[in-house]
Amino acid sequence: MRPLVSIFYMEKLKSASRQMSNYILMLNPQNRALTGDDKIEESNLISVVLLTQNALTPTYQPPQQVMSSIPKEISREIIVVHYNFTYDTGPMDIATGPTNYTEQNTNERVLHVRVEGEFASAVRRGIEQSIGKFILVMDADHPYSKEIIPELIKELIENPNFIIVVSRFVQGARVQRMPFVQSVLRKGARLIARYGLNVKNVEDPMSSCFAFSRHVLNDIRFEGKGKEALLEILVKVNSNNNSNVAVKEIPIRQQGTAITKKVNFNRVLDYSKAVWDLYRYGKTSRHLNDRDIAEQKKHRSILFLSKAGRFFTVGASGLIVNYAASFLLSSMIPNIWYIHATLFGIIISITSNFLLNKIWTFEDRDFSPKHFLRQYSLFMALCTLGAVIQLSQVYVFVEYSHIQYAVSLIIAVCIASLSNFLLNKKITFGERIWE
Repeated sequence: MRPLVSIFYMEKLKSASRQMSNYILMLNPQNRALTGDDKIEESNLISVVLLTQNALTPTYQPPQQVMSSIPKEISREIIVVHYNFTYDTGPMDIATGPTNYTEQNTNERVLHVRVEGEFASAVRRGIEQSIGKFILVMDADHPYSKEIIPELIKELIENPNFIIVVSRFVQGARVQRMPFVQSVLRKGARLIARYGLNVKNVEDPMSSCFAFSRHVLNDIRFEGKGKEALLEILVKVNSNNNSNVAVKEIPIRQQGTAITKKVNFNRVLDYSKAVWDLYRYGKTSRHLNDRDIAEQKKHRSILFLSKAGRFFTVGASGLIVNYAASFLLSSMIPNIWYIHATLFGIIISITSNFLLNKIWTFEDRDFSPKHFLRQYSLFMALCTLGAVIQLSQVYVFVEYSHIQYAVSLIIAVCIASLSNFLLNKKITFGERIWE
């Protein structure tokens, strides 16, 4: 059976290569040999940026295999970037060997580079080292099928103003099944990108395999921080009012393997930080000068921290109100069940928290019955959601991340409190998050 599968994919690869021949004239109309000596803006070669954490060679996408997947009529270069690379001596960010051109074909070169940073830093470094007009980024430690590269190149040549994304969430995609918790986290990350960062034109904004023309990055400042390279590009391209860049997704066809990258607690924190930084980037930041950005950032930071401090102070007062109300009810009303007294104490403390936050924290003076009841209902619902978030986080940290309960509880309380503040700020009182 395995030889038949190999023959099937070889035929698919050959078929894709034949289809590529129809686009070669578009890429190289004069059929000239394109080498790295061409100017960057005029060089039509394909630059493949392979990202790997392996110190020697990628496990699934070695340079030789990638080179063979590109139709031979197309000039190509491969930049292998070894990221998260620690080295005891010498500089971290240097080529591991000289640029290597094959003697038989001067249209090919392989360059190895190592960087100390994360995935996005490696993408940025690979782009800086590349000279091609078309850039293809691929996580070389991921088992992509052989026909993905020809398909990416074909789509990119057809649509030079598009970002081509290899997606796990479009029709026709074949991926491994993943654990329930990991699936939920990825679903949540996509929802945050869609509704928090307004990235609504792509189903898989965290993909680690995508391609674009070099000019896509001309009008944005790609910083390459953290692990979300594609997400940063999408957010900043969308924020550019002069951009005419669109997105097209092609389905991934993942090959059989038992290895899958796990989502751990650090990964969740890294994603949260990336989302926060990109949210603060704002739709108008490109048009502001440095002084405006500094003043606006300072003003918003002070206002945000002031309201956060008031909200958490009110929350602390709610604990006192809760205890006092529960104790007084149980003492003053004969034969009252202590559970009922505690429940009334919780309701009274939530009500006092709502009133203090409405008047003091968010300075909302609208007490019309409809508006008041709507806000009070939302506040109660979000407080309940905060309790659910806290319980869920404790369970995930203890059962799946194997973090001690005491530490898990502290982290969960912090996350639930922060989410409670942000959600009430945005939903209950209708304010922007960062102001």
